[in-house]
Amino acid sequence: MKNIHLIKFRTTLYLTILTGLILTSCVNSNQEDQAITESNRTKYNFNIDWKFIQENPDNAQELGFNDASWKTISCPHTFNDVDTFDDLSHGHHDGEDNQWRGTVWYRKHFKLPASDSDKKVFIEFESVRQIADVYVNGIHLGQNQTGFIPFGYDLTPHLKFGNEDNVIAVKVNNDRGDHFRDNFPLVWNHEHWHPTHGGIYRNVFLHTMDPVHITLPLYDNLETVGTYVYAENISKEKADVTVTAEVQNEYKAAKNIIFISQIVDNDGKVVETATTEKSIPAGEKFTFSTTSSIKNPNLWYTRHPYMYKVITALKEGDVILDSYETPLGIRSFDFNKDTGFHNNGEYAKLHGWGQKPTNSWAGLGAALPDWLRDHTYRLMDEAGGNFIRWGHCAGSPAEIAMGDKYGFVTLMPGVSGESEDEGETWDIRIKAFKDMIVYYRNHPSIFIWEGGNWAETEAHYKEILEVIKTCDPNGKRLMGNRRADVKNDSEGYVSIEIGTEGWEREYADLPLIESEYNREEAPRRIWDKQSPDDNFYSHPNIDRNTYKLNSEEFAVKQAYHWWDKMGRKVYHVGGANWVFTDGPHGGRCPTEVTRASGEVDGVRLPKEAFYALKAMWRPEPQVHIVGHWNYEAGTKKDIFVISNTAAVKLYVNGKLLGENKTPKNGYVYQFKNVTYEAGDIKAEGIIEDEVRVTQTKITTGKPVALKLTPIKGPKGWQADGSDVVLIDVEVVDAEGRRCPLAKGRVDFTMSGNGIWRGGYNSGKANSTNNLYLDIEAGINRVAVRSLLEAGTVKITAIQEGLEAASIELTSLPVKTENGLTTEMPQFYEDVLTEEPMPVYTPDIPEYVPGVTNKSKLFKKFSYTGDARAMLRTNMHWGKKAYTDLEYNYTVLPRYLNESEYVRTPNSDNRYWARDQLQFITGVKMHIYVLHDDTVPRPEFLLKDYKDNGDNVKVGDVVMSVFHRVAEEGESIIMAGNSDGDAPKNCRMYTVIAKKY
Repeated sequence: MKNIHLIKFRTTLYLTILTGLILTSCVNSNQEDQAITESNRTKYNFNIDWKFIQENPDNAQELGFNDASWKTISCPHTFNDVDTFDDLSHGHHDGEDNQWRGTVWYRKHFKLPASDSDKKVFIEFESVRQIADVYVNGIHLGQNQTGFIPFGYDLTPHLKFGNEDNVIAVKVNNDRGDHFRDNFPLVWNHEHWHPTHGGIYRNVFLHTMDPVHITLPLYDNLETVGTYVYAENISKEKADVTVTAEVQNEYKAAKNIIFISQIVDNDGKVVETATTEKSIPAGEKFTFSTTSSIKNPNLWYTRHPYMYKVITALKEGDVILDSYETPLGIRSFDFNKDTGFHNNGEYAKLHGWGQKPTNSWAGLGAALPDWLRDHTYRLMDEAGGNFIRWGHCAGSPAEIAMGDKYGFVTLMPGVSGESEDEGETWDIRIKAFKDMIVYYRNHPSIFIWEGGNWAETEAHYKEILEVIKTCDPNGKRLMGNRRADVKNDSEGYVSIEIGTEGWEREYADLPLIESEYNREEAPRRIWDKQSPDDNFYSHPNIDRNTYKLNSEEFAVKQAYHWWDKMGRKVYHVGGANWVFTDGPHGGRCPTEVTRASGEVDGVRLPKEAFYALKAMWRPEPQVHIVGHWNYEAGTKKDIFVISNTAAVKLYVNGKLLGENKTPKNGYVYQFKNVTYEAGDIKAEGIIEDEVRVTQTKITTGKPVALKLTPIKGPKGWQADGSDVVLIDVEVVDAEGRRCPLAKGRVDFTMSGNGIWRGGYNSGKANSTNNLYLDIEAGINRVAVRSLLEAGTVKITAIQEGLEAASIELTSLPVKTENGLTTEMPQFYEDVLTEEPMPVYTPDIPEYVPGVTNKSKLFKKFSYTGDARAMLRTNMHWGKKAYTDLEYNYTVLPRYLNESEYVRTPNSDNRYWARDQLQFITGVKMHIYVLHDDTVPRPEFLLKDYKDNGDNVKVGDVVMSVFHRVAEEGESIIMAGNSDGDAPKNCRMYTVIAKKY
């Protein structure tokens, strides 16, 4: 295998500068002391006041079409906010599919002042789901089908100015085929990956600028690339920063342009300025380039993500014609196959989450104001995250910028489902990949480009690398495909292994990062087996669940999944816990309306698993007692404490119960058979015999009242028609403390200027958008959307037997004129902090480089189930069949003796994944699958294997022997034990291989 843990691209200019060109340049830190703020460019927030109809009328694109009867909405907007989070999961990894799908229309009226008639005007959509046809004043501008990548159009030739009306019309279709594999050509537009929430669900902007301007990074349709900023020769003493900018002259005469680039630090101080000058002929583009050296730069670390900005400006004489702002983070990095990840020479373990780019929210769907996306990032940051993998399509512009400011190493895809694609699908994907890189390449948080969610052909890999070489030649970022191990074509092209719980590395010469670990699920509402049930164990669908985990079990298992798979392996870069937020995508538990794999639920209320990961991942001393302290008198139970300290002491009502110095899975301190006593339980985290952190949980009193607490954006609740205010509703005791076991229905009344969006109940169908909601574990959360008219909303919450609660909320006016505003979507600012190095790390076993799986038959073996599978050699009577059961093989057909085999975990007998077990055949060989006769046979077994008539007994279970012959180098992929429901006590299949 070719050793390429960093692809070294040849440094090139992505646009060719004509030979013979004379370019003068100078660098002068005193030339421009103040950051340039003036410009002939205006960026308008184009989200406010659209017309919408959930129909497909004829001629809706025409300027004079009568849309007076249409609804008034603002973007971000989805027409699926009322039919999501409302159906119980199907199970078997099938996402929510009972949603309205079809063609709808949006129209926006606006006017531009006559003074703008000599300007260029562009529209930018951050993305639309799923297919968007865009018109201006009846003229079709183009179509975008990606659903996740920004795109734009030049409106200039078709606009009217002064007091005349203009109309942007967008026809949107979110339909899809029944099965994602047959959903040609948009295989990623399917609830298997993301709920199909259609609409203009992200921001829209209007840009007006001088005919001489720095282009926008919108390659789709416009084929412009904007700025490209990168740093080289990075050290603590200096860094060389190169700034390039594509400039278009759309005047009818040549223009002599002075190009200025300013590097501005986090305090707003200009630290370097460079200038160069060029005469640009009429109608032509030119790429300016400057390089400046910054002394003693503030470097971008995951724990201290210092951000600069680069202001590029164009001057003609003394007049600023145009300016543009680009993010800059100065950082070096190394993904090392033996020592893991290093950021500016400093070792950092990466821990975080995969997240769906739809970011669905109960009651709101995928259409969220940016500050709510920021709210989610703040939670991930609070829990100690520093890594995010967007799956399996690109995150939004706001979210990638949040990765910059919160210090999240980002693994960034274009658009993808889970397939090797050809024809039109591939054409759309590779173009979207280029569009994505052009748009996002200046963000320092992006360290890895993901070529796809499945292995590609050699030809496709070459295309992917050519796009990176052309569009990001100096980014030094790595490229990988999840499941690259399923094809030998991947060797020599991927520069990092993006694993999927393979346990063993599959590319000995590449660094390894995990893309999807811990797919287990558990709702927030059910604490543990000693607490009162809340529609979980008693749920009519409980026997169909793949997982029957309560909140305590889910929290404790976080340590097992993290520590055993990544944390204790010094060579392992780290990985993405799958996923951060519960959502209606591919759930395996029909007791829930979501895939309940998140550390927070569908309205971002934290589970115990959130606090467990925080106790493991935050660098400061942490300790967390899993659960509550409100049990029935005399209850005995094991108490679990998660802590990143070296020992934990546990007290009940001041009495020391014991000290634990031997955590399980690195972080879990278990105290057995603790007797509950009303009062308090306290844990102390200890390092070197010193108490470094404590946590106390108190027995609360009886529920006496409801409590309402609002959560607004940092600039308040905006009356822009799409902003949201959240309201937490809690049941509290006489001291105002939340009652953790409280449940039951709460009824709401609302009056005033707002739209009730409500919340959801995790285990009940049809719970969204109602003026009532059940409390879960003492709390729930609802949302109210603003109108375009500012005003006050009054909300009252009532539960029988408790004191009611009321709250008044006032939305703030947003100044708009002729459909336009310069007030941008709000988000949190000034968030820069510097975190310490980790206070303590559990002992990590010694790693011996070069020791890898030695199987001659099972090459690139991986297993994506919840528990561990193991490769074994020399199959014969008496060998253990499973990794988690004591049953042995007894009487075996003679032809199976001396085979290699896989010990699968029987606990995965009802788990389903398309790629549950995978390997590439090392030689021509026989493959045998032993499958429980009581389990419906899965498609992969019926399609590729033949029942040879033999049976093998494992304990008292009869397993049929299926067989096929595979040639050397074949990719073998096996899905779950059954494609549907499997019997409760069935056995997982096992796999055996023997040289032909």
